[in-house]
Amino acid sequence: MTKFIAVKILGGVLCILAFFCQKGSAEELIQVKTAIHISSTVSDGEYSISEIVEIAKENGVEIIILSDRDFMRWEYGFWPLRNIVKKTVETNSVYTHGIKQYLGDIDKVQKENPDLVIIPGIESAPFYYWEGSPFKDNLKMYNWHKHMLVIGLENHRDYEYLPVISNRKGLYFKFRIWMIWPVITLLIGFFFLRPDALKRQVFGVIMIIFSLLFLFNNFPFFESKYDQYHGEKNTLPYQNLIDYVNDKYGLIFWAHPEAENVKKIGNISTETREYTEDLLGTCNYTGFSVFYEGYKKVGCPGGIWDEVLKQYCQGTRKHPCWAIAGLNFDQRGDLSKRMKNLSTMLLIPHLTKEASLKALKEGRVYVVRGKERLVLDEFVIQDGLLDIKGTIGDEINLKGYPIIKIRGHFENKSSLGAIKINLIKNGNIIKTFEVTSPFEIVYVDNDYRSGKKVYYRLEINYPGGALIANPIFLV
Repeated sequence: MTKFIAVKILGGVLCILAFFCQKGSAEELIQVKTAIHISSTVSDGEYSISEIVEIAKENGVEIIILSDRDFMRWEYGFWPLRNIVKKTVETNSVYTHGIKQYLGDIDKVQKENPDLVIIPGIESAPFYYWEGSPFKDNLKMYNWHKHMLVIGLENHRDYEYLPVISNRKGLYFKFRIWMIWPVITLLIGFFFLRPDALKRQVFGVIMIIFSLLFLFNNFPFFESKYDQYHGEKNTLPYQNLIDYVNDKYGLIFWAHPEAENVKKIGNISTETREYTEDLLGTCNYTGFSVFYEGYKKVGCPGGIWDEVLKQYCQGTRKHPCWAIAGLNFDQRGDLSKRMKNLSTMLLIPHLTKEASLKALKEGRVYVVRGKERLVLDEFVIQDGLLDIKGTIGDEINLKGYPIIKIRGHFENKSSLGAIKINLIKNGNIIKTFEVTSPFEIVYVDNDYRSGKKVYYRLEINYPGGALIANPIFLV
C-alpha cells in the first residue's frame, strides 16, 4: 500500500513539473509566409504600399513588414559655422513624406486588406562620418550603409526622436550654458554702438553680426552625443539606437551585416565595410538578417551567431539573437521573384499583428531560401522522461535525454534530390542527416548533460536552396 501511494505521489509531482516547465506548446501554431525589408515609393522603393500588397498576395505572403528609409539626408558643414554654412542633400524618406502620413498610409491599406498583416518599419543608418576635405577633392563618407531595421513602432513621436545622425534633435542630451557665449559678445557689440565714434560703431556692428551668426549656429544650446565630423564612434551610435527602440517596445535587427558598399558619387567617395563584428560588440538587439548577406560569417555553423548564442547560454548576454530573412528590396530587381525565393516563416497561433510581433521577438521563426520552398513541418525537442516539449524559440527544462524530432517536405515538389540536415548544438554540428523529401527524423542526444543551458538549431541545405531554423534552448 505504501509503495502504491509513493508511486502515485511521484506521478503527481511529474505531472506538476510537466505543467510548469512546458512553454508555448499549449497553442497550435500555424506557419505564415512573411516578407521583411521592403521599401515603398515613400522612400527609395519602386512600388507603392498598395502595389507591394498586391504582389505579396500573388506570392502567398500574408505578413508584410515594410522598411522605408527613415532619413535620406547627408550634410556637410564648414567649421566653425557648421550648422549654418553647410551643404545638404536630401531625397525621399519617411521624414520628408511625414511620419503621421506614413503610418496613416499603412493603416489605410491594412483596413483595405483585413486578411493580411501589414507592419510598419524603417531602415535606418544610425551614423556616418566624414574624412578629407571638399577643397582637396578627397572627401569621403564612411558607414552610411551600415543599416538596422526597426519594426513595430506605432507612435509617431517614437519616430520623431530616433537617435540617428540625420535627426539632430534625437541626439540632444545635455544643455550647455557655455554655448550661449554669443549673448555676451552681442551685448558688447551693442555697447560699442555709440553715436560719437564711427570706428566704435563699425566694430560694434561687426560684433553684433558675428554674435548673431554664432547664436543661430549654437541654438538650441544642447550638446549632441556625437556628430559626423569627429571620426568613427565604433558601436556607440548603434547601441544607442538599440536601447532607444527597446525602451519603446519595438524590435531591431542588423539588416545585412556582411554587405560592403564602396563607390564614388561625383567628387565624394562612400565606403562601408562589412560589420559582422558589431553583432558581438552590441547587445539586446532582436536579431539579424541571415539571408542574403548574413550567412558566410554570421549564420554559418560556428560563426558569430553561435558566439552570441553561446554567450547567452553562459549568462553574459541577457537576450538571445534571432535570424530572419531580409528581402532588402528598393528599386532594384524583381520583387515577385524575391518573394518566391526568400521567406521568413513565422510560427503563430493566429494571424494578427500582435501575434506576428510576438513571434519575431521570441524567435518563433525559420527562414528558407530557394526557388523550391522547403517546409519545416516540425522541429521539436521532447523530454525523454516527462511529457514536455518545445519548438523553435522555446526554452524548456529537461529531466531526461532530449528527443529531437524533425519533419519536412517540399511545398511543390515530391523530391529535389539529397537534403543535408545539420543539427547544431552550441555552435558545433553534432549530427548530419542525408534524406529525401518528405522526411521524418527522430534523434536522441545521449551526450546531453543537464545543469547547463544549451541550444540546438538546424541548418538544412538542398539543391538550389537552404533553410535556417532558430534555436531551441534547454536548461
